[in-house]
Amino acid sequence: MRIGVDIGGTFTDLVCIDGTGVLHTAKTPSTPDDPSRGVMEALALLAETMSLALPDLLGATELFLHGSTVATNLVVERKGAPLGLITTQGFRDVIELRDGSKQNRYDIRSPFPQPLIRRPERLEVAERVNAHGGIETPLDEDAVRTAIAGLRDAGVEGLVVFFVNAHRNGAQECRVRELVEESDWAPFISLSHEVLSREGEYDRISTAAVNAYVGPGLGGYLERLAARLAESGLTAPVLVMQSTGGVLPLDHAVRHAVGSVTSGPAGGAMAGALFARLGEESHLVTYDMGGTSTDICLIEGGVPLERQETQLEEIKIAVSALDISALGAGGGSIAWIDPGGILDLGPHSAGAEPGPACYGRGGELPTLTDANLVLGLIAPDTFLGGRLALDRVLAARAVQRYVAEPLGLSVENAAQAVNALASARIAEGIRANTVRRGFDPREFTIFSFGGAGGLHAAAVALELEFPRAIVPREASVLSALGFLAADVRHDYQRAFGRRMLDLTTADLRELFATLEVEAREALAAEGFEPGQMRFERFADCRYVRQVYTVPVALPDFDKGDDIGWLTDGYEAEYSGLYQHLHERDAIVVDTCRLVAYGALPSLELPRGENSGSDPTAAKRGSRQVYFGEWLETPSFWFEDLTPGMRLDGPALIDSESTTVVLPPDIAAEVDPYGSLIIAKPGDGK
Repeated sequence: MRIGVDIGGTFTDLVCIDGTGVLHTAKTPSTPDDPSRGVMEALALLAETMSLALPDLLGATELFLHGSTVATNLVVERKGAPLGLITTQGFRDVIELRDGSKQNRYDIRSPFPQPLIRRPERLEVAERVNAHGGIETPLDEDAVRTAIAGLRDAGVEGLVVFFVNAHRNGAQECRVRELVEESDWAPFISLSHEVLSREGEYDRISTAAVNAYVGPGLGGYLERLAARLAESGLTAPVLVMQSTGGVLPLDHAVRHAVGSVTSGPAGGAMAGALFARLGEESHLVTYDMGGTSTDICLIEGGVPLERQETQLEEIKIAVSALDISALGAGGGSIAWIDPGGILDLGPHSAGAEPGPACYGRGGELPTLTDANLVLGLIAPDTFLGGRLALDRVLAARAVQRYVAEPLGLSVENAAQAVNALASARIAEGIRANTVRRGFDPREFTIFSFGGAGGLHAAAVALELEFPRAIVPREASVLSALGFLAADVRHDYQRAFGRRMLDLTTADLRELFATLEVEAREALAAEGFEPGQMRFERFADCRYVRQVYTVPVALPDFDKGDDIGWLTDGYEAEYSGLYQHLHERDAIVVDTCRLVAYGALPSLELPRGENSGSDPTAAKRGSRQVYFGEWLETPSFWFEDLTPGMRLDGPALIDSESTTVVLPPDIAAEVDPYGSLIIAKPGDGK
């Protein structure tokens, strides 16, 4: 058996695939005070639903894959470890000067972002490595020892070492680590050249700082979780989801903690890529609407798009990550009236505690979930399998007080306005993510998941004129399912900094051969055979005096020695983005990157046979739903729908953890994998 666990801001989701290929799921409220407790509660529930004792379930588990928002929350909430910095003389303020800008550079009144390391804990020592990797000034080891003693006395828990040009020669940074070890002090150490080996002083120090900032907290959490799992019978390795969509062994994931900062939504994107390949969807846009936010990702050719840097709360993280955009709109997002009397939604969320007003846990402010409950879209008695009954009276009271009365609307129309605003926000986010890349959104299919996604999928598709929307049966736990579709992934890079026309294919072949030796050794140590390893190669290129690079995928170097094939590849990528070219002799190969994969068992989803179009067998009664007027709307149970069944709106498709809404004049059909394909009649695939 294999288990995937995803800790979100509101719920903890589990997916287990057993030896027969059957999927089992569980969903419980997250426990922000100690996320590992929520994981164990969800595992106990999963074991109960599978009629197993927890030790038997964990004892039979071969792989345990885990993703969480722990690292993300440490950054967003500024609750990471106290940091100290040892750096080259004259460079203590690089982390504060940044690249000379802030996110909203035109807002002169917004305060400049505060760095993760306070200035008193940023200490300088004499040392210098030149741009070619030569040591011009040896490290002043006595100054380092003094700095270590001072930072230790200051209560530092995470130590960042950033020396200029260490990405060309990291020996002096490594020597600092040795001196720390000799001092018997044991902080979390983050060496800039190990975290990020490429040009860009601010990129390297910022990324190394984030690594040290979240490392102690993430490591402590994962160690507690691993200990609890071992006590309960787990002997399989714990693999941790990364922002790249790959997974890493627990110890490596802690050392490279920065790779987990935006890993939460990556599982959903990987699941979207899996379904895109199964459905032969060449253009897919996923949106994951959970309790706190909505995450959007584009899937091209069955592969999620990537980016090389992320801005999180004004902090730059310059490592590879899936290109996922977050909107502050989720089921727990709070609806409010701004000073101008305009309805707004989010970004503040009721979270897991106290949660929406309808939870009856003390929340008083209206959320999107409360609005959808008032509209009749959510079944109050089957939420979370009946373990959390929702109170429509409390929901209506919150919507009435904070939305309906200020706007002079009925409670139903106020709730409908909140619902429509959420759909519009999602549509605008998807439009921005497609159009800004030059894509026509009408060529895409929506792939909607998350506990709240199905409530808005049809409305978003109509707004954007998408031909269809797909809602998988496992929608509310899809990120956890996506973990089971991931492979182990290691990323390697080397600063190169040479003009392209001065190179030969042999130069690149030699560099990548060195990286591949390192990658093969790491994967072999993790138990992978050569046949389970695969590699992807990229060159990040730019024109001289340009700041941003363009990645170019490299072949297996079976070309001739002439570098013209790479020049052609760069110009094709660059012109596709910017519609013009410069002189060839101005092209620089900035960084070379190797992505190394260790293949885990592939995820095979069960496929059903067409059983006819009549959905009567899945019908579970009806309820009043407000679509501008109250309509008696039939409801169907998602798990009882079989391939080939067709439903015509208005209709509701309920499950223990999500609801899919079909407005009037919208239809849906169940595909072989149990997913709903939503479209206007006659517009389906």
